[in-house]
Amino acid sequence: MHLKSMKKKIAQIMFQGEIHASPNPFSTLLYLLSLLYRGFVRQRICLYRCGVFKSRKLPCTVISVGNITVGGVGKTPVVIYIVELLKDLGYNVAVLSRGYKGKSYKRGGIVSDGRNVFMNSSVAGDEPYLMAQRLKDVAVLVGKNRFKMGCEAIRRFHTQILVMDDGFQHMQLDRDIDLLLLDSTKPFGNGYCIPRGPLREPLAGIKRASAIVLTRHKSTVCQAGTDFKKEVSDEKTPVFRCKHIPTRISVAGSRRSLAVTSLKGQKLFAFSGISRNDSFRKTVTDLGGTIEGYVDFFDHHPYSPEDLLLIWKQASKFNVDNVVTTEKDYVRIRTGLPKTPPLLILEVSISFGSDNDVFERYITNRISKGQPR
Repeated sequence: MHLKSMKKKIAQIMFQGEIHASPNPFSTLLYLLSLLYRGFVRQRICLYRCGVFKSRKLPCTVISVGNITVGGVGKTPVVIYIVELLKDLGYNVAVLSRGYKGKSYKRGGIVSDGRNVFMNSSVAGDEPYLMAQRLKDVAVLVGKNRFKMGCEAIRRFHTQILVMDDGFQHMQLDRDIDLLLLDSTKPFGNGYCIPRGPLREPLAGIKRASAIVLTRHKSTVCQAGTDFKKEVSDEKTPVFRCKHIPTRISVAGSRRSLAVTSLKGQKLFAFSGISRNDSFRKTVTDLGGTIEGYVDFFDHHPYSPEDLLLIWKQASKFNVDNVVTTEKDYVRIRTGLPKTPPLLILEVSISFGSDNDVFERYITNRISKGQPR
């Protein structure tokens, strides 16, 4: 089987296969592999609990933002939200990320000092580069050894609070607040661990969370239903709700920006390479845009000039007004961007709605009392 088709088949089983779906030989193989993975992860967690493996403590406050499943739950906009909140409160904040799929993952490095961005997305990784672009006066660092890079942030930038992106399973570094993000529409996927399902660890790991944030929440009732309530049975664990809000549209190759309402009535060709391509498609149509054609890629897809040529060739056939993509996809486009039709970049932020004040109070109350302003 071709590697690309193999990845696609695994992804279909992981993200679309239901827990009671009829088994087939391939899904059975993935299930057996998931049992091995589950056992390995449980053993690792046990070794940390027993003190065989030690978590290292940094001399500053550490806030971890993570998830229990692979795939996007909205970590990046939540990290940006928390960083801007803390910055407004007067704290010196830095972001610490592993730099997934970036060339600096192993050796580590400084993506941004808050004024200048030193790496592109291929070196830093998609999310760190995006955060470096969005966050002003905030250092962004990447590296596999996050204790080492945390020490570097404190030494170079006098950091008081480190916000660790994608840190729930990174038990090597101690944290003061452990935020677990769950997609409220389907928080545990099909209930299986990798590679049969999207779970990074058994659901018992939820108990490590200081608080839970339900993303993509659209009602006062959690769409996750009774399964969620059963797994999160500790009534002492706070649960907050937030949703993705489209905030702005940028025009590629210019400094122009448009209101999100400008998509209404437009004929569009869309493309994306994120973990929730269906979510992006729905966002565009909810804003009133008509998607005449769509090309989806795997998450973190590095766009080549050939990819872009194919996209724009298809877009031209539909005679669309614009091509549209996500902000995360745009940071992976470095060369060969056609000029017509124009490319629009949809930017999103997080809103906690009615939970906003209580979430902000929770964060500020949990921060170490001795933090200087």
